[in-house]
Amino acid sequence: MKDFQLLHLYKAVFLTFAILLLNQPGQSQEIQEMKITGSFDKTPLPEFINSLKQNYGIRFFYKEEWVKSAEITGTFKDVPLIQALNQAFKGKDLNFKFFQGNSVIIYPGNVDGRSETGSDKSQVLVIGDPVNQGRYQRAKLHGRVFDGKTGEPLAGAVIYVPETKVGVATNSKGRYSIEMPTGEMHLKVSFLSFEDQVQKIELIQDGNADFDLFEETHKIGEVTVVGENSKASKAQMSMIKMSAVTIKELPVLMGEADLIKSMVMMPGVQSVGEMSSGFNVRGGNTDQNLVLLDGSPVFNTTHLFGFLSMINPDAIEDVTLYKGGIPASYGERISSVMDVQLKDGSDKNLRMNGGIGLINSRLTLEGPFVKKKKSTFMLGGRSTYSDWLLQQTKNPTFMNSVAHFYDLNGTANFELGPKNHLKLTGYLSGDVFNLNTSTLYNYGNTLGSLNWKLNISEKVVSNLSMAYSKYNVKVDQHDPVLTENNYLLKSNIQYGSLKYALSLFPNDKHRINAGFQAISYWIKPGQISPAQTISNVISSSLRHEQSAEMALFANDDLSLTEKLTLNLGVRYTNYLDYGPGMVYQYAAGVSRSRSSIIDSTSYKSGANIKSYQGLEPRLALKYNLEDGGSIRLSYQRIHQFVSQISNTTVITPSDYWKSADQNLAPLVNDQIALGFFKNPANAPFETSVEIYYKKLQNILDYKNGAQILMNQYIESDLLQAKGYAYGLEVYAKKNSGRLTGWVSYTYSRAFQKAAGQYSDEKINGGAFYPSVYDKPHDLSAVMNYKISRRWRFSGDFVYSTGRPITLPEQKYNYGAYQVVVFSDRNKYRMPDYNRLDVSITLDENLRKKRMWKGSWTFSIYNFYGRKNPYSVFYQKGSSIQDSSQNSYNLYTFSIIGVPVPSITYNFKF
Repeated sequence: MKDFQLLHLYKAVFLTFAILLLNQPGQSQEIQEMKITGSFDKTPLPEFINSLKQNYGIRFFYKEEWVKSAEITGTFKDVPLIQALNQAFKGKDLNFKFFQGNSVIIYPGNVDGRSETGSDKSQVLVIGDPVNQGRYQRAKLHGRVFDGKTGEPLAGAVIYVPETKVGVATNSKGRYSIEMPTGEMHLKVSFLSFEDQVQKIELIQDGNADFDLFEETHKIGEVTVVGENSKASKAQMSMIKMSAVTIKELPVLMGEADLIKSMVMMPGVQSVGEMSSGFNVRGGNTDQNLVLLDGSPVFNTTHLFGFLSMINPDAIEDVTLYKGGIPASYGERISSVMDVQLKDGSDKNLRMNGGIGLINSRLTLEGPFVKKKKSTFMLGGRSTYSDWLLQQTKNPTFMNSVAHFYDLNGTANFELGPKNHLKLTGYLSGDVFNLNTSTLYNYGNTLGSLNWKLNISEKVVSNLSMAYSKYNVKVDQHDPVLTENNYLLKSNIQYGSLKYALSLFPNDKHRINAGFQAISYWIKPGQISPAQTISNVISSSLRHEQSAEMALFANDDLSLTEKLTLNLGVRYTNYLDYGPGMVYQYAAGVSRSRSSIIDSTSYKSGANIKSYQGLEPRLALKYNLEDGGSIRLSYQRIHQFVSQISNTTVITPSDYWKSADQNLAPLVNDQIALGFFKNPANAPFETSVEIYYKKLQNILDYKNGAQILMNQYIESDLLQAKGYAYGLEVYAKKNSGRLTGWVSYTYSRAFQKAAGQYSDEKINGGAFYPSVYDKPHDLSAVMNYKISRRWRFSGDFVYSTGRPITLPEQKYNYGAYQVVVFSDRNKYRMPDYNRLDVSITLDENLRKKRMWKGSWTFSIYNFYGRKNPYSVFYQKGSSIQDSSQNSYNLYTFSIIGVPVPSITYNFKF
C-alpha cells in the first residue's frame, strides 16, 4: 500500500514539473513540424526514442518503466514529428507534450486522473503557433487520409466536426480541406470498412494534419460528401460518383468488375441491351456520352462486342458521371460526361495486384520510381484466352468463332515541387471478333494525355491538359465460297485537344473557374479495297473530314447565404469544318438524292467549308433545408459537332463517325432538372428524387432503306429530327450496417419527329414517335450483405421495359418479287427485360503482416436463366400440315438464356 501511494506521489510531482516546463516560453511549433524519416518493425519504444535523440537532437523526459514494454511498427518519410509520435503512441496509455523548443515530455495517460471525451487516449493535436492563439476567429485545416496498412490515399474518407456539424470528403488523392472556428475541436475521420478515428485538436491558425485509418471487423457506412477540394460545384445535381470499391462489389458477367455495367444500376442510366457496354442517359443515344479517361475521350468503350468494358477496374481511382447540370468546363456531347480518373500509383512501396478469371486475366503494378521520392507510376494490362475456351466447346457455332482482346494502361506522376504536379497517361487496346461468320472485326483504341497542375498560390490553381485519342476499325470479309466478293474495309477517327483552366478561390464562399479548349477532329469514314486480285469489289475511299472546335468557358460557384448556393457558368463554342473537301449541291424543289445532285464545290486545304457557333449557358441552384435536405435546380445547353452513323440500336465496330458540315447541323440539347435530396449527417439512409425535361434539335435519323456503309452521298439518306424527353428518377440508398445497397427507379419517355418538306423525309407521317431508346420503366436493386469478417454476399436485380422496334406487318407479291410492308417506325416493343445476378466473395486475409493476399469470388450471371431477347425477327418456314405452303413466323433471339457461373481469384502483393 505504501509503494502504491509513493507511486502516485511520484506521478504528481512529475506532472507538476512537466506543467511548469510547458508554461515556459519556447518555439514548440518548430519541433512539432520537424520532418522524421525511418522504418521500424516491432522496435522497442525506448530504442525509437533514442534514434530520435541521436538523429534529430530531440530531448525526451520520461520514466523508463512507462515505455519499456511498448513497441512501434511503422515507416515514416518526411513525416512531421507530431504525426510520428501520434502513431507511435496510438493504442498505448501514454501522452506527450512539447516544450523548450527541442524537448518532449512523455507521461502516462491517466497521470492526472482525467480522460478526454470521445478519445480517452488521444493526444491533443495543436495546429498553429501558440504565439498566434486568439489572433484568428476561423482557420483552414487541410491534409490527407491514408490506408494505414497499405499507405494508399483514401478517396471519399469523411472528416466530420461534431461541434460544428460540418463535414467534408477527401478527393481522389486523399486530400481534404475544411474551415472551422479556432479553438478545441474533435475530428471524426471515417471510411467504408475502416475504424473511425477521433482526434482532439486545438486549432490556432491554418495548418496541416494527415491521418491513417485501419480496417475494422465490420463495415461502417459509406458517406458521400462534396468537399471544398472537389471538382463538383456545391450546387451540383444529377451527378453519380463511384469508387473502385463500389464497382468491384457488384456481381457481373464472368466475375469481371465492369465500370459501365455498374453505372447502369443508377437512376437515369440504361443499358443498350444484353451484351453491350454502351449506355444511354436520359433517353440519349450512345454516341451522345463523352467518356474521358484522364481527359482523353474514348470512342468505343467495348471489348468483344460489349462482353466487357474497355477499362481495367484495377486501374480506376474513381469515376464521376454527370447526367445534368454539366459544368461549363465540359462540352462536346449533349447527354452526359463520364470522367474516369486512373490511379497515380503508390508512393510508399512497390505493389502488385490482379485477377484470374474464366475468360481473361489482369495484372497491375504500381509504386514510386525511386525510393523516398513522391514520383510514382502505375502499369496495368488485361488479356483473354477466350479463343481457347471456344475451341473446347462442342457447339459448332462457338468452335468456328474467334474472340480475343487485350488492353494496356499506364500512368506516370511527377512531383516537380510541393505545389507542382505532372501526370502522363497512356492506353492501348485491340479486339478481334468473329461469331461463326465470314466477317472478322478488328478494332482498337489508342489514348494519351498530359495533365499539369500548378498551385500558384493558396488561392490560385492552374491546370493544363493535352489529350490524344484514336479509334481504328478494320472489317475483313472473307467468304471461302464467294471469294470474288471478299473485301477489306477500314475507318478511323483521331482527336486532339489542348485545355487550360485557372481556378480562383477568393474566399471560402467563392470559387471561380475559367479557361479555354481547342479541339481537332480527323475522320476517315471509310476506305474499301478488294481482298484479292480477281474481285467484284472496286477500291474507293470516302472524303476525309477535318474540323476544329474552339471553346471559352467560365463559371462561378458562389455561396449566397448559409442556405442558398449558386453556380453560374457559360461556354462559348465555335466550330469550323475545313478543307480539303467537296460539297454537293442538290436541286431545289425535290428531296435530296443522288439523282438530284446538280453541282459540287471543291475546297482547298484549310479553306472554310462551314462554321457554327453558339453560347451554352449553365445554371445550378441549391437551397438547403433542415435536417440535411436540399432542393436543387439546373439548366444547361450543349452543342455536339460529331455523331456516330449507325442503323443498329446496339453500336457495332463497323459504325463510323461524321462531323457537322454544310448539310448537317450540330446537335443541340437544352435540359432543365429539379430535384429533392435528403442526406442527413451520420444517417444510415440517403434519398433523392429528380425530374427533368430535354429539348433536342438536329437529331440524326435515317430515311427508310437508307444505305449507311461507303455512301459518298450520306447526307441524302440522313434526316435531322426534333425531339424531347422527360423523366422521373427515384433513388434510395442504405449506407451502413451489415446490409447495404440501393434501389433506383426511372420513369422516362423519349420522342422524336422527322417532318421534312418531302414525303421520304417524313417518318410516320411527320408525327412524333418513340425513340429507339424510349424505355418507360427501369428498376435496379443492389444489395451487399456482410456475412462475417471475410464473407460477403452480393446480388442485383434489373428490370426494364422493352425497347421500341419496327416489324413487318404485311407481304405481297409484285411480279417475281415478294414485297414486305413494315409497320410505322418503332410501333412495337421488345419483350420486357429482367435479370438477377448473385455472387459470394471470400475477402482477403485480415492479417496486416501478410504480404500476399487473395480473395475468391463465385458469381452467377442471369441466376434464373431468363431468355431476354436480343432481337426479334420474322423468318420464312414451311407449314406443318402442308410442306408446300410458306408462312412467316415471329422469332426472338437471346444471347444469354442460361445461368452463367464464374469464379475469379483476385490477389494483391
